[in-house]
Amino acid sequence: MYFFYYIPVGLDIKVTKRVFVTGFFAAVSLVVFILSRYTASAGGFNPQNLLFYPANPSIFTAVTHAFVHLGWIHLAGNMIYLVIFGRPLESKLGAGRFFAVFALSAAAGAYTHAALAGYFMPSLLDIPVGGASGATSGILGAFMIHFYYSRIKVAYWVFMPLQLINKAGKTEVPVVLALLFWLLYQGVYALVQFGAGSAAVAYGVHVGGFICGMGVAVLFGGLRFARRERHLVKARRHFRRAEWFSSQGEYLSYLEDSSSDPAVQAEAARAFLCTGSRAEAAGHYASAVKLFKESGQRDIAEETFVQAVKNIPLFRMEEKFYLEMAFGLERSLKFYSAGGIYKKFIDIYPLSESVPLVLMRLAGIYKGRLEEPCKALEYYKRILKEYPGSEWTGFAGRELEKLQRNDLMSVLP
Repeated sequence: MYFFYYIPVGLDIKVTKRVFVTGFFAAVSLVVFILSRYTASAGGFNPQNLLFYPANPSIFTAVTHAFVHLGWIHLAGNMIYLVIFGRPLESKLGAGRFFAVFALSAAAGAYTHAALAGYFMPSLLDIPVGGASGATSGILGAFMIHFYYSRIKVAYWVFMPLQLINKAGKTEVPVVLALLFWLLYQGVYALVQFGAGSAAVAYGVHVGGFICGMGVAVLFGGLRFARRERHLVKARRHFRRAEWFSSQGEYLSYLEDSSSDPAVQAEAARAFLCTGSRAEAAGHYASAVKLFKESGQRDIAEETFVQAVKNIPLFRMEEKFYLEMAFGLERSLKFYSAGGIYKKFIDIYPLSESVPLVLMRLAGIYKGRLEEPCKALEYYKRILKEYPGSEWTGFAGRELEKLQRNDLMSVLP
């Protein structure tokens, strides 16, 4: 007996947005399976009404049959493919277009099976079809168009007893090679199925769904998107391998068309830091911080800003923006980070009119938040000594007297 089996276990694609349609489809499939398996026909629910009957086809059941599965293995297999390939695809397409790929592919797969059965084996027309295979096949087809440059992580098992081979493991395979091999496999089995009159697996559904998914992806501009996104995946792949200069080139190619992507701007900054190119890194960090803030992701903007200041000693942005980030960190109760940014501001902009204010903020942090009054005293004294004409001088003087009085009271018996 010879045996070869493989199953996808991961991708080298990041899911950059929250997705919910993929999880919703998986949840509906699980609920329908439990109801049909353990409470069939209870409460008026009959899963037979959701199956696709090739002899009496309808658009409704061409879609709903995707949520009906005949066994746990059938369900688990489809859900693995749905979750692994569906999440990154939905992240890029958006919920609406992803739903369209799923529904259209399910329908296309069902009608493809009906057409093939009617031509080659009319006896199969009376056998209902269920399962998300057509829909997930369409997702595979759309995935191949959108992410043709990516790689699939697969777990495999090869058993060839006459050759004394029994090997299992994991490896990465180019997505085009893996999915075209899969499509060829499905096509061959579809022909064999109709030749033998077997109906255990509707392979025609897989072929029709896959081709439909490819077509829908092309209509949605998948090839154009993929050409641009390929640079980003290559950049991340080079970065993981510590191929810094190659990574930088791919990041720059991606940002030529997508300069408004703050996360990639931050990634590019880190790639340039790895080769000591601090000026280029600073530019990308500055762009990332501004873009994060403009998109309402203030927490990430502040984290990126702190990272930039930490990695680049003299990281510069506009004074007003610099202070806005520091104020935000202070409001977020990140007092150590805020204090570090205030100190950097003084080092970078020693002649700024805002320095007295920054010294006051530092003193306030050390006095009221970090409970280090000695350091607060130093900053109040500095205001009085270096900025006697500042609007903050009077306040600093009063706070200094309070701290000194408290120190005196603490040493009295």
